Amino acid sequence: MGSSDFYLYISTVLHIVAQALMIPVMIALGALILFALYSVGALITEIFTERRHFTVNSPEILCAIHDAEYADLEKVIAAGHLLKPQREALITATRNMGLDEDELFALARTLIDKVNDRYKRVITRGEQVTKIAPMLGLMCTLIPLGPGIVAMGDGNVAELSMSLLIAFDGTVAGLVAAVVTMVVTAIRKRWYARYLTVLEALMTAILSKAAGARTAGITLPHGTAEEIKEVQGGQV
Repeated sequence: MGSSDFYLYISTVLHIVAQALMIPVMIALGALILFALYSVGALITEIFTERRHFTVNSPEILCAIHDAEYADLEKVIAAGHLLKPQREALITATRNMGLDEDELFALARTLIDKVNDRYKRVITRGEQVTKIAPMLGLMCTLIPLGPGIVAMGDGNVAELSMSLLIAFDGTVAGLVAAVVTMVVTAIRKRWYARYLTVLEALMTAILSKAAGARTAGITLPHGTAEEIKEVQGGQV
């Protein structure tokens, strides 16, 4: 087999592979467009179901935690207009304030990381789509150009037009999916950073409250070892 025959063979194989990828790439682009639309819908839903309830006044609730009786801490947290993940984490820490300092700190860190991981999963999905969509759009642009160029050489205007149409549509679809998910992800990043900042501040207040109780010799409740392991095991 001469070098020209070898190059022709490799070229034929690459052409077959590229054309075989056309339909999967188009399906994937369609799926990413649907994901982008889902992300917009989920963001709007989040605004009306969670975001609008997040009216927490950090200095006010911090002072309330500082001044509250130990038995009333859960009521203060429940009335603080917090989001459900924040509220659950703080109440769990409150119910275990009787742990040793290191154990309570480890539990608080685990609870914060658990909430942070929940937010990271949402952010990561959006970031992945933002990166992948333009690549698939480029593939959907380049794959049909080969047959289109051949059709132009043969004078087949109809096939050339169809190839260019597919190429441009693929580019637009990839960019639209990337832009939409990029905007949604940027908004969520800002929101979630604020949520975590508030959670960390309130968790610090709970730790300080527990430290004050230990100094005063006040015995506070704490969960069983199994309950603590269950909380820590939920961080995946």
